[in-house]
Amino acid sequence: MKLWKKLLIGVLVVAAIGIGLVGYGIFKVQKLYTEKIAPDMVRYTQMTSAEQDKYIVSRMEELTTMIAGEDKDGKGKAVVQAMETNPELRQAGIVWGRAVCASIIKDNDDLSSRLTPAQKAQYKKEAEDLDDKSEHFQNMMRKAGLLKK
Repeated sequence: MKLWKKLLIGVLVVAAIGIGLVGYGIFKVQKLYTEKIAPDMVRYTQMTSAEQDKYIVSRMEELTTMIAGEDKDGKGKAVVQAMETNPELRQAGIVWGRAVCASIIKDNDDLSSRLTPAQKAQYKKEAEDLDDKSEHFQNMMRKAGLLKK
């Protein structure tokens, strides 16, 4: 067998393995979404605004891990503790968390199909400027010494 044929077979085998790993990763993310996130978001849409704020604060440790990356050194807990004493940080965290949840809800056809037009408009408005809200929250965390500059 010629060298180019061997290389082609090798490339095809590596590509097949890569596609399999990517498919498995997508399957795991989809499973996490359907088992954990989607049911939480259905409950979130049924909460009052005050209950949603409490939900955001209760999930802040998990949500801040999205910003800071792995929570090796307990940054999530530190953010939650700082939010208890710093009202500006707390408000920025709630606004950002609401935007994250609203973005998940509005981008999911199954979840958004269950909403009234008024709810859809509310979540669309809350999801606007998610990047700006995230940046503001990160800046507030930097001011509090919770993120590196």
